[in-house]
Amino acid sequence: MEKKNTSAKDLITKLGPALMLVILCVGLGIATGGRFFAPANIANIFRQVPIIALMAVGMLCVILLGGIDLSAGSLLAIGIMASGVMMQKFFSEDTVLNAIILIIVCLAVSTLCGCINGLLLTKLHLPHPFIATLGMKNICRGLALLICGSAAIAGFPKATLVIGAKDMFTMGQFALPLSFLVTLIVYIIMHIFLTRTPLGRKIYSFGGNSEAARLAGINTDRVQIFCYAMSGFMCGLAGVIYIGRLNSAVPLATQEGDLDAIASCIIGGASFNGGRGNVWGTLVGAFFIQIVRNGCNLLGVSTDLQQIVIGAVIVAAVFIDVLRSGMEAKAKRLAVAK
Repeated sequence: MEKKNTSAKDLITKLGPALMLVILCVGLGIATGGRFFAPANIANIFRQVPIIALMAVGMLCVILLGGIDLSAGSLLAIGIMASGVMMQKFFSEDTVLNAIILIIVCLAVSTLCGCINGLLLTKLHLPHPFIATLGMKNICRGLALLICGSAAIAGFPKATLVIGAKDMFTMGQFALPLSFLVTLIVYIIMHIFLTRTPLGRKIYSFGGNSEAARLAGINTDRVQIFCYAMSGFMCGLAGVIYIGRLNSAVPLATQEGDLDAIASCIIGGASFNGGRGNVWGTLVGAFFIQIVRNGCNLLGVSTDLQQIVIGAVIVAAVFIDVLRSGMEAKAKRLAVAK
């Protein structure tokens, strides 16, 4: 009987985020008189989700460690602005080679800044990821504004825009964007990586008990540096899609991206305590955040009020995580007492 109860709890934990998403969609469909389910609106959601989803899957690696990355939005911004400035100075011609170089620059700069986050924690031994990533958040955002004179940069080579702008399948008003297919492929790869590779298992082990992982011979410094670099890489990839969607680089892009990414992970079942979470729950969380925003727009909710709604969702998600962690700790204590 106890095993059945445990498996039922596990099933509820796994399906809970998806069930919440279904309820949200049905509720918005009713509230908007069916406009939410219009093919054009669904296509719009699929275009908007990839940026949040990619940042979130990078954030998941960090949260699995029991860490946090408050610099994610700024890592995207510095990546796209570095690519934009490079284009203005050296690669203004519209060639495929230049487009590839600009994409690599965006990915490399964001990944490097993410790697620095990891180095600040492991080599300078800053006391908490909050401090290191908050400092990097301000540094990267400031640099993004400085290198371009606080101005947006437009006119990227056409090949740079393909991932963010191209649709792979259209039927009437519905279109499935290439960016979502790329995101789906990334999620499949990340699922395999986290669940089937030695390094992926080390990440979960670190989050479960960092001291035990260290005593077991895991190089915890390398694991942390890798995860923060991965967070940066995913921000860079999200930046490539951002450029494709707008055909421009904006230094104030995704100012709330880090909070959206964190909320996506927590809504999807990850825990701030580390060691728990999966990519598919994170993807559901990313859809949840974007659908809340989309529904607010359809209902004519003001931007200011939308911030309140998203903030309330984040607080609720963290509260659920706290309750869940407390219940698990209580169950462990009862099991030890027996």
